[in-house]
Amino acid sequence: MKKLEKDKMNSNSQGTKVSRRKLLQSLGVVGAAMAIGSVGSAIVQGKPIATSSVTDNVYGTDPEPLLDDCIFNVKLYGAVGDGVVDDTSIFEQCLTKVNEHGRGTIVVPPGTYKLTRVLRLYRNTMILMDDGAVLKRMGNPDVHLKLFINGVSGDADYAFSYEGDGNLTLIGGTMDLCGDTNPPSSSAKNFQALALAHADRIYMERVQFVNGYNGHIIEFNSSRNVTLRNCSFKNQLVKGTDQYEMVQIDFADSLSFPLFGAYDNTPCRDVLIEGCTFENGHRGVGTHGSKYDSAGQQVFHENIRIVNNHFKGLKDIAIKPESYRNAIVSGNTIEQSGGNAISVYSCSNLVISDNVIRQTGLHGIAITRKTVAGGFDEPSVLIQVADNVISNVKNSAFRIIGGSGVVVTGNYCSAIQREGVYVTNTKDAVIKGNVFRGVTQDQNALYYGLRIEGCSGVEVSENTLTNQGFTNNYKYAVFVPAGNTGVNINLNTLSPGVSGTLYNDAVDTLFSTAQGERLLTEVLNTTSGTVTLNDDITKYRSVIVATGSVTDETLRHEIARGWITTGFRPGTDIIHVLTSNGQFVAKIEASNQILIVSASDPLRYIIGVS
Repeated sequence: MKKLEKDKMNSNSQGTKVSRRKLLQSLGVVGAAMAIGSVGSAIVQGKPIATSSVTDNVYGTDPEPLLDDCIFNVKLYGAVGDGVVDDTSIFEQCLTKVNEHGRGTIVVPPGTYKLTRVLRLYRNTMILMDDGAVLKRMGNPDVHLKLFINGVSGDADYAFSYEGDGNLTLIGGTMDLCGDTNPPSSSAKNFQALALAHADRIYMERVQFVNGYNGHIIEFNSSRNVTLRNCSFKNQLVKGTDQYEMVQIDFADSLSFPLFGAYDNTPCRDVLIEGCTFENGHRGVGTHGSKYDSAGQQVFHENIRIVNNHFKGLKDIAIKPESYRNAIVSGNTIEQSGGNAISVYSCSNLVISDNVIRQTGLHGIAITRKTVAGGFDEPSVLIQVADNVISNVKNSAFRIIGGSGVVVTGNYCSAIQREGVYVTNTKDAVIKGNVFRGVTQDQNALYYGLRIEGCSGVEVSENTLTNQGFTNNYKYAVFVPAGNTGVNINLNTLSPGVSGTLYNDAVDTLFSTAQGERLLTEVLNTTSGTVTLNDDITKYRSVIVATGSVTDETLRHEIARGWITTGFRPGTDIIHVLTSNGQFVAKIEASNQILIVSASDPLRYIIGVS
């Protein structure tokens, strides 16, 4: 006799096996709550699944079929669901049945189910919960730390790469970790709803996760083809100083994921987190570990998409990409984060776009090199930050440290306490087409609108910067101290700060303030000799001559015009302007060369005005 038939004969009077018709009767209102067209809705409404499993319909693949008699209703197996009786053994029975059949769906009707041991998820498992179903993590809080895992605890060779138990689907219901009512005796212990590793294909939709305690509520470790959609995470209690993302994306190693192996440094790939809500916790989504492979190359999580989520009231960072490559952080709303809204560490080919950020405890968006003493050291490279709206941040709107190929473009920033952009030790960066209204509001004349330090090859162009209508003003609109090279400040609309528009002590900064202007010299500090020009002076109607020094407050700009009909005439005309301590005189020897005749203050630069 077939095994399925034996199971039916041995079932109790209620029937532990259910057909699709009995499934519909047991589910109650869950069908009405399902989104039309979702897999759960198809089952609830009795629609045929053809020859593919429930989870396979989610992913659009085609392994083996899910039969009607591979559906297990926990209440028909004896679960009480009153929050008092321990229902753990019933869930274990149903999960074991799924494992025996090689696939299956566990249906959880409305009720509160007390669970006191960790539950093992097997390959090809779907858990379909009514919106009124609540799984409560109870029992000994120092021992029962997780609701679900997909491996064997303590097995360092459980699975390699993405070969573990996957094709897992969870839809609907609530997972209550009871960190508020049943906490452990030590903050060193932490709770997780799901600890999943080495899996291929994980899908979660409309699950609510509440009352976490310290640990990551979900750990996606060494897994691929992961989708987390329209779920909510609320009230994660944080004790101590450790770092806890509500959703963690990490590598397979004994430090990041000691529960089970293999510890082969497998990264996560093809992860989508969309339409979720994260409230009142430590961190939202992210990673906090980077590593090299055996060949000394950085290991990256690939194709991570964190889009259209809402983050509110987090004590630290909302989104923390670390060692991500080919990733997108877009369309998220982030408010009231205690740290940076978005912190990027050692990523490559990352787009951060169309996010709305307000009320942060540190920076709006930070892009940082990750350095670990004696271990890891890599910059963030090829990062585009575009079309974000940032307001009311405690420090800088954008903080960039140790990057390469970072483009910040088309963003709107308002009511920023410190700098609009603060860039250090970065090369080949572009700050273009951004609008800053009201920066450096922490104190008057203390910070700078745009601050560039220790950088090379930075373009600052077509930005608008003004503090009109705000209480405090920046010291200088743009601050470029010595130690920078190749800074090009071009065609910006910059309102002067308390001390002026530009502070520049770098040797080769190019600066022009309006269309038709060009810097005809490098930034100089000379009172004699021949100066070679960057362009033909006869092409310009007039020149702006800057003399003196910012540091001793003698910097002065004066206009000198050429002959009224012919412009500047090499060999004939003299540039003669006043300076703070006297005058500056130079002869135009050739179309691209002048000779300083006398200078009461040093020449800093000359701008041609066409």
